[in-house]
Amino acid sequence: MNKVRQRIALAAAVAALGGGLAVAPAAAAPSGALDDVKSWTRSCGTTYGAIVTDEYAATVKGTNGSCAGDAWVRAKWRGTWSNWVHNSSRAQVNVGGDLEASQHKGCADCTVYTLYP
Repeated sequence: MNKVRQRIALAAAVAALGGGLAVAPAAAAPSGALDDVKSWTRSCGTTYGAIVTDEYAATVKGTNGSCAGDAWVRAKWRGTWSNWVHNSSRAQVNVGGDLEASQHKGCADCTVYTLYP
């Protein structure tokens, strides 16, 4: 799937979340900068989205469902993983370039999804 289709697919998935989920990084990413996206729905009905580029990784939490879990993200840069960052709606790690991988989850003990730019 090319980069434009990935952005459209993520935007469509976010729209299906029930609104209220901002994915400005996907929409604002320069052409060719968006390298991987993923969305998933936890058993409690909340949908999460993950975005990774060469410069940053972000996880966003939908407003649907009943999950209490935050959006979680961490990034691998220069061979080292950052600490986990979490927020009730959107978590982001900025590295400025050469991001190697990112990991995303919907709660402290949830399934981890690894993305690669």
